[in-house]
This record gives sequence, C-alpha cells and structure tokens, in this order.
Amino acid sequence: MLPYYKKFTSFLKSKGVKHIFVDTDGDCFDIIPLFIEGGITGMYPFEASCGMDIIKVRKEFPNLIMMGGIPKSEIALGQKRIDEILEPVKEVLKTGGYIPFADHFIPPEVSWENFNYYRNRLNDLIDNCARQGN
Repeated sequence: MLPYYKKFTSFLKSKGVKHIFVDTDGDCFDIIPLFIEGGITGMYPFEASCGMDIIKVRKEFPNLIMMGGIPKSEIALGQKRIDEILEPVKEVLKTGGYIPFADHFIPPEVSWENFNYYRNRLNDLIDNCARQGN
C-alpha cells in the first residue's frame, strides 16, 4: 500500500494539507516507519492497552504527531491507577505534537466519579504544560 499512500499524501500536500493522520489500532509500532515514508505525519489512537508506549514512540519518532495513548478501560480502576496511566502523558505533553485522549470511547464500566477524576487530572496536566510553554 506504500505507493498508494505516497501518491495520496503527495496530492494532499500539493493542496496545502500539512497534517495527514491515519487511524490504526493495536500495536502498530513496527509499521510507523512505513507510514512516515508514505507521507503520514500523525497517527492515532495509540492504544496503550495493546502495548503502545507513547514515550517509546516519541523517542523513536520525535516528529510524529500523536493522539490518544490513554487506556480507556483502566480509568475504571480508580484514582491511583488513573494517576499512573497519566504519567507517560505528562512526559509526552512536554514534547509537543501530542493530543492525549482515551483510546476510543469510554466504556460503560467507568463510573462518573472515575471519569470526572480522569478528565480533571488530564485537564490539569494540559493546562500546566501550556503554562510552562510546552
């Protein structure tokens, strides 16, 4: 598919499109170089629950725009776990080119209390990063 990605992304770039994303699920680490070669500039949702490590991705591909990276089902496990899963988010936010969100829809087993805590903690991380100029 690489020749088709190159043709399509070249067309988009010729029309002024700067950011071209692809939605890919699961552990896609090994094919990121092919997407980049094909002209893709960003990927999502970086499913942490499938083994995608956003810190590792950022170190290996510093210019790749990333979205996602938060394991949605683990939000149901409570505040301590939420704090743990947001640690890598905090680190990658500092590098720019990253929009954090839960990989896909929040499942119904996540209580309102846990979702509210997650969302407020994530908002705080984003706000703090912005205040620090990252």
